[in-house]
Amino acid sequence: MAIRFERKAVLAKIEAAYGTDPVPTGAANAVLLKGAEINPLQGERVPRELLRTGYGNLAGWLVGRHVSLTARVELAGSGVAGTPPAYAPLLRACGLAETIAAGVSVTYTRVDSGFESNHVYFNHEGTRHIMAGVRGNARFVFQRNRPPEIAFSLLGLWTSDTAVALPALTTTAWKDPLPSTKANTPTFAIDAQSVVGSSFELDLGMDVAYLERINRQEITVRDRRPKLTALIEELPLATKNFFAMAGGAPVALDYVHGVGAGKICTIAVGAMQVQDVQRQEEETDTMLNISADILAGDPDFSIAFT
Repeated sequence: MAIRFERKAVLAKIEAAYGTDPVPTGAANAVLLKGAEINPLQGERVPRELLRTGYGNLAGWLVGRHVSLTARVELAGSGVAGTPPAYAPLLRACGLAETIAAGVSVTYTRVDSGFESNHVYFNHEGTRHIMAGVRGNARFVFQRNRPPEIAFSLLGLWTSDTAVALPALTTTAWKDPLPSTKANTPTFAIDAQSVVGSSFELDLGMDVAYLERINRQEITVRDRRPKLTALIEELPLATKNFFAMAGGAPVALDYVHGVGAGKICTIAVGAMQVQDVQRQEEETDTMLNISADILAGDPDFSIAFT
């Protein structure tokens, strides 16, 4: 019988020690992904390059084998203020520290050292790929009239490919998202100016790579350069001159999505420098496509669930 492409189950759990399997389970660590693509054969092909008496290939090596995984999750709170969302382990593997205020909020801010990592079990209808020491990048994507998503690009150390039955999954911690609408997204402000938006994206800008040396094998974090883009309706120049912001003084951004306790996500950027502002048309309206670099700070940005 053919293996069905859509039958996949993914588990993810924070590692207590880098690369050590914390043994995620379907009951406690299920991850609901969208558009997941895994490549368990990442690495470098090294040819042997011996002298030959004729034509033809020679066997070489696959060295530095590791695994890449790209996928999306629906952005929604846990439904309970002070309880992390179900995808929290993936956020923590993308250079974010988790701070819990019991019964109030869960806030994620960037770190520059002490990066956490995940262990991921990816089961494709009986073929289980195990990724260790997983780290990566995340993009928070909001589009009008669509539920928001977080797009992950992850790398992990290859551990094994084994025949294991699909696990039973408990997914009650995963909540339904709210589409980005006027009612569900009450705040969108740039430099204290309320704006009408069509889309907004926050890119954590994590630069991760596979590194192997003698006595060292790790997914390393090489840099972090967060940025954002926003597509908003153009305002009269007398109200707000967004063109004048390009290359100028830093400005703040506030974005709030969600309504009700445990369902609210607030993204706050204290200082971003606008890099470019371009006009474009959307349904006969004039829009501004704004791109900005988030400047280094303490914190650069925060993502809070309340």
